[in-house]
Amino acid sequence: MKKIYFIVTMMTLMLASCTDSFLDKEPSASITTEEAITSVGDVKVAIEGMYSLMASTYYYNASMFLYGDVKGDDMQPTWWASGRSAYPFYTFEHSAAVPNAGGLWGRPYYIIRNAWNIVKAIDSGEMDASASELNDYRGQALAAIALCHFDMLRCYGYPYAKDGGKSWGVPIVDHAIGFDEYPDRNTVAECFDFIIKTLQEAIPLLSTNKNNGHINAYAARALLSRVYLYCERNKEAFDTASQLIEELWSNGQYYLASNENYIAQFALNNKFSSEALFQIANTTTSNPGRDGLSYLMHWWGYAAVVLTDDFGDFLKRDPYDVRRQIMTTYQDGGDLLYYNLLLKYPGTAENVPSFENNYTVIRLSEVYLIAAEAAQKLGSAYTDAGLRYLNTIVQRGNPNNYVEAADFTLDRVLDERRKELVGEGHRYFDLLRNGKTIVRRGGKHTLGAPEEINWDYFKCVLPIAKTQFEFNPDMPQNPGYNKE
Repeated sequence: MKKIYFIVTMMTLMLASCTDSFLDKEPSASITTEEAITSVGDVKVAIEGMYSLMASTYYYNASMFLYGDVKGDDMQPTWWASGRSAYPFYTFEHSAAVPNAGGLWGRPYYIIRNAWNIVKAIDSGEMDASASELNDYRGQALAAIALCHFDMLRCYGYPYAKDGGKSWGVPIVDHAIGFDEYPDRNTVAECFDFIIKTLQEAIPLLSTNKNNGHINAYAARALLSRVYLYCERNKEAFDTASQLIEELWSNGQYYLASNENYIAQFALNNKFSSEALFQIANTTTSNPGRDGLSYLMHWWGYAAVVLTDDFGDFLKRDPYDVRRQIMTTYQDGGDLLYYNLLLKYPGTAENVPSFENNYTVIRLSEVYLIAAEAAQKLGSAYTDAGLRYLNTIVQRGNPNNYVEAADFTLDRVLDERRKELVGEGHRYFDLLRNGKTIVRRGGKHTLGAPEEINWDYFKCVLPIAKTQFEFNPDMPQNPGYNKE
């Protein structure tokens, strides 16, 4: 039964607006500065600091996943969660004065700045270390730079398919800069070109060894396939994803969880599971506490975010699909309503939420679905290959299911992504980048929140915070928003 104190404690804002300042000058984590990076030991410390900044409530310990889920149609905040960042995400309460951006501007830019300092130090040529070791660190920093630009672009720039990337994206930071540099915004197309180029530079530098909590060559290649898909470069998306799938199939370093072990891959004691190409690592001593995604979603935590009734009905259509087991239902003792909960971030017991869950940025199942979606968009020459990748995921869910060529549509692929990737921060972006309309009405949807959202709704992207125009008054704001 829910306790009334949840309503009181959750009125405190999870995310401070100060994190919208450019380059986030005072993050809640420390990292070695460029002046301190003089040895390979310093580089290693700086790399760990970079990942610590990712493992923040303001980024991959909460905000990035919440943004991609609750702005869509499959997850929503509960009525008692109005003080949490998921609520303004869901209700699209965004303005230049109060961006409610969850730190998704300042935090990535701070990581980018520090990552470029790492690259600069390595490129100085004064490190007494092996070339392979330094190359791997340099590759990790470059991959982080690309990932951060990509995530900001998804939040602040219109989807590439809307206008071929002609609209404004985010400022590209392509070198180590100081706090007194304020780059102008680049177009969405220019941002994608930079992200792709940076990942292409990173991949050959990176080790292929499994490096838990860090980006390796396989993770960077998976991210590259996702980036290609987002900017409509479907041939490159298919080739990159399919080549990665086949290589991993051969060497077995990463592999799909079986039907029997599907739920176990999300268990708290199964961190860095066989599908996890890149996970944000948390431990018993280093974690986001009650502000992390797992506590926010757990029924005996804040229960701040639940599955929508529509998604629950969608998942229940096939009771024999193993993914039906990622959802359970609880009754609220106050309003006597039933709520569907996601079990991808379990606690130490059914009634004990955990603080130390890992959060998966990209896993192998998504790579199969990237290949399937790209193949569907490429047409008949790719149908057989696309169906093979799609049906691998479909039949892993329920061995008796199979998608025929006549049913190989974009909507069918998106349905499979919906079922497979719920709670992993994809649904909103998947619908938006494909020009679909997000429909949220009925069930327990909040009255007053937008019921239909598509890429013509100006609030489908975040506003640039008004503080940024103090630094760079000529920087363009996103259409529909003012600068105040």
